[in-house]
Order: sequence, then C-alpha cells, then structure tokens
Amino acid sequence: MRHPAGTLLIWLAVLAATPAAAESENLKPVKGAVTAGDFVAVDLQGRAMRFGTLRDKVVLLNFWATWCPPCRKEMPSMERLHQAYKDRGLVVLGLSQDQASARTVQTFVDELRVTFPIWHDRDGLVGRQYSIPGVPTSYLIGMDGRIAYRALGEYDWSGPEARAAVEELLGAKVQR
Repeated sequence: MRHPAGTLLIWLAVLAATPAAAESENLKPVKGAVTAGDFVAVDLQGRAMRFGTLRDKVVLLNFWATWCPPCRKEMPSMERLHQAYKDRGLVVLGLSQDQASARTVQTFVDELRVTFPIWHDRDGLVGRQYSIPGVPTSYLIGMDGRIAYRALGEYDWSGPEARAAVEELLGAKVQR
C-alpha cells in the first residue's frame, strides 16, 4: 500500500502539532459559519455517492487511510458512536484517502468490523477540497451543513466529550 511522500510529511507535521496524550483537546469547535462543501465520492461497490444527500443529518465525516496506524486505532470508537446514535440521526461517514483499490479498503473495513458507510476518495480530491492537513482528520457537521467541530489526529469518538457534542447537534433538531 503506497502513499505519496508529501502525505507522509503532512501527517508527520500533524502528529508533531497534536498532543498525543490530550485526546480531549483534539475536539475543537469551529468558529464562524463554515459550511461543509458538497462532493461526490464512490462507495466500496463503485457507486457514485453525493455528500449533499446527508443534509438535515448530523454527520461525522472522517478522512482516513488503511496505512495510517492512528486511523486504525480510532475506528472502533467511531463504530461505537455509530451504533449508539445511528437511530437518532447521526451518520458516521468514513472517507478513505487510499490510492489502493476498493478491495484493499474493504478488507480493512471487514477486519475492523466497521458497519458505517465508507466512501473512497482514491484521488484525494475531496481531501484537497477540505484542505485536510493529514489523516485522520474529522469534522462533526450539524444539520444546517455547518462544520461545528473538528478533530485532527486520533480521537476517542466514544468518549463523553464526543457524545456531548453529538447530543448538542442532535438537540438542534428539536429547536428547528
């Protein structure tokens, strides 16, 4: 599984800037009205999928790759968050940045028993659109399409801070 050297350098810069032991410091509110851009990516069956169809849902958009150890480590916590909130309106969406085949990505997903949707951004176009500094990078997006929180680097998505942020965004549905 190959990845461009530039991606590795960006990832190393993110690691250097991200406190490894301070997971609770990794979830940061995003100030201002930053709207999550629409895009099209393919699912692992090769079907074109449009991100805009998820409007009116709370979305955890995670950029990751099979070759990324912190991505592998955080996936189970995203799966737990998905299981806890999927029936309440949260969509956890993994967007693979792998240049590898969909089969390679599917093998990784199967191995970790991930059940949330996985789309493949093989050319990294969406990653560039979102200006991700490396993987993993995650955005928690409200029903209004605005990015409410971001996490750079590995993060425990099943922890109390993440659950509180999801609850807050899901609660906005009641107030609409």
